[in-house]
Amino acid sequence: MMTIYINFAELPSWLMLAPLKNLCAEVQVDLAWKPMLSSLGNVAGSNLKPGADDPLAIYKARRADARHKASKRENERMCGMLGIKPGQGERKVNPLYLSLGMAWLTNQGAELRQYLSYVETAFLKTFRDGADVESLSSLKVVLEESGFRTAGLDYFVENEAPDLEAAGEEIMDSGVFNAPAFVVDGEIFHGREHLPLIQWMLAGKQGLPPV
Repeated sequence: MMTIYINFAELPSWLMLAPLKNLCAEVQVDLAWKPMLSSLGNVAGSNLKPGADDPLAIYKARRADARHKASKRENERMCGMLGIKPGQGERKVNPLYLSLGMAWLTNQGAELRQYLSYVETAFLKTFRDGADVESLSSLKVVLEESGFRTAGLDYFVENEAPDLEAAGEEIMDSGVFNAPAFVVDGEIFHGREHLPLIQWMLAGKQGLPPV
């Protein structure tokens, strides 16, 4: 069993999809999908009293500028890998409804191919097409285009859907801070770069582990 944590508002989760498909083609594994509404970013604190001068203000400004430039370069790199423009990759959305869609798939006992189709369609709609993905009607479009049923979705969202914000706090408490993340045998892996190692583990740990 492998648990996958995914954030529909972030490119790294989209980039995870291709290597995940390769892994699933090579090893038999049951997957549990968990959506995340947010990731734990850099949190800066301060002990300064209100109105006090910050002696590190210039340093902090330089660091902030460096982080911004690095983030821009990383966005350009990821967009190049995904075949979209940097401006498309910078889009900010609330992933709530797409996350509810994943909860719906789980509720309905979706198969692996249906999960993969839904996830890919969701990311294409969000970043390539710039479509609405922040409403119930838009969720239905994503589900329909990925070939999954929507009958009963309204009732599910209104009455049975899990509290994703509360679930997000539990996820953070468990040690999963960013998406994509993977949990195998109780061990947490952050980032798609760990998928080759995870595949080696799932295949029985034969031979030397990949570097």
